[in-house]
Amino acid sequence: MATNNLKGYLKNRSGIMHLLVVLFGISAWIGVNGIFVQLPILVHYSPEGSALPTYIVIVIQMANVGPIIYMLLQQMQFKINEFLFILGILTIGNISMALLIFFYNKTVVISNSEYSLALFVLTFFTALVGCFSSVLFMPYLRNFNETYMISYFIGEGLSGVLPSLVALIQNIGGNKNYVTNSTITSKEIIPDLRFTPLYYFLFIFLVLLLSLIAFIILQYSSFKDIKKNYEENKNSQDKIQVTHHNINDKSISTSNNLCLENDQTDKHYLSNDKRKKARCLKTDYKMSFYQKLYLLILMSLLCFFGNGFLPSIQSYSSLPYGNITYQLSVTLTQFANPIACFITFWIISSNLNIIHALSTIIFILCSYVTYIALMSPFVPLKESKMGVIIILISWTILIGFISYVKLVIISIFRQIQKENILFYVGIIMQAGSASGAIISFALINFTNFFQT
Repeated sequence: MATNNLKGYLKNRSGIMHLLVVLFGISAWIGVNGIFVQLPILVHYSPEGSALPTYIVIVIQMANVGPIIYMLLQQMQFKINEFLFILGILTIGNISMALLIFFYNKTVVISNSEYSLALFVLTFFTALVGCFSSVLFMPYLRNFNETYMISYFIGEGLSGVLPSLVALIQNIGGNKNYVTNSTITSKEIIPDLRFTPLYYFLFIFLVLLLSLIAFIILQYSSFKDIKKNYEENKNSQDKIQVTHHNINDKSISTSNNLCLENDQTDKHYLSNDKRKKARCLKTDYKMSFYQKLYLLILMSLLCFFGNGFLPSIQSYSSLPYGNITYQLSVTLTQFANPIACFITFWIISSNLNIIHALSTIIFILCSYVTYIALMSPFVPLKESKMGVIIILISWTILIGFISYVKLVIISIFRQIQKENILFYVGIIMQAGSASGAIISFALINFTNFFQT
């Protein structure tokens, strides 16, 4: 069934339309991911040192004030132009990245301590794009065909891959030079770069600008007719939709089909061309309250670890094995995200037992990388290649599984015909991410659990 869905996806949908959606999806997190991928370089120059990722994560989560204000405006029944709001957010992201090109290495002295204030402020405004993506970008696609949601998440995944590829070209993790950090008496080992972070952030800005243009084209071009046609067909199908409920089935199926071959049933609603063929309509399995609650809690936990807690401790679990290991762990985890999204074209199971199993593996791997981070700098197998291989595989599988399960859960909720359902799922995702960032920041900066 999944293979047939893929063939239909490739055959029936506009390739240009999907490309525009992918480019739109790239804008969500490429700014934030771009900063994270550059951290193996920035930690050596910034006065915060190895603690820089925790500051970056907490600044990113502070940007959630934007979605909170947006949610309050919605609750107060303010009329908001969705397109103009997204356009404004993307414009802010572009301006912030343009300024970051020139101010990424500027520091200020506050109370006799030096801080990368410019980096933090510009990261905050860049992060607004990502934070709004869950509560604004996904709902914007609610009226598009479901396959466009997958294209959007592929774009989100590529927002991590593109910076990683540029970082590899930049030669992060390559030959080393020795320099002395102004706040550290010992010498730090940093790579001999092919080009500076200035040109790296220039590339990120150009991609963000391209994403902004793609969104404008998506809104105003003739390709929007595809969206309108889909809405009309969807409304027609809703009139003859058959809902099936099986209380004994623990899976939440989105792939079962009911074929209606009686043309008389839908001839009043469908075009002559479509009326000539048998129509296969998706049947939705109703979800119990406890199933919905379980999936929402699981989504919150996945975002707690995947977007908040784990990025903060990645340097502590990887840097003890070497700068190359740290860079590879960052790069491989960025590749894991889009690969997981591509897998959903062939395999996307909504069976709760499979979700249970994958979640168990996620929490086991999460426990392992957290244990390694707590043991830093005296990590197990520190001088062994096996230790490097294990930590790299653990991080890659962990982030890949988190990305896959999150997309499966979103696909499940996508089937629920309820107004603003994706908006509330986005709120849950951002709440989990923010709490993970706050807790990790407190543990790293106000306790001795994590040390370099």
